[in-house]
Amino acid sequence: MKRGWKVILIIVLAAVLLGAVCVAVGLVTGADSNRILGVLDEHYNFTAYLTAYRQYAGDVADALLEAWQTPAA
Repeated sequence: MKRGWKVILIIVLAAVLLGAVCVAVGLVTGADSNRILGVLDEHYNFTAYLTAYRQYAGDVADALLEAWQTPAA
């Protein structure tokens, strides 16, 4: 099982590396970074995920702050 996770990790890292190389080549050849981000956002909807994660982080921070400030009974 350990070998299976190692293979999966290698595949994921290779995919991330390939994506980074593609974006870097695009930038080097003169692509507009706003266009690259626009295409990625259109396909993967990063804006919605980012908004949801920010909301979640704010909710968690508020809950922790409230729990920390509430005196113990």
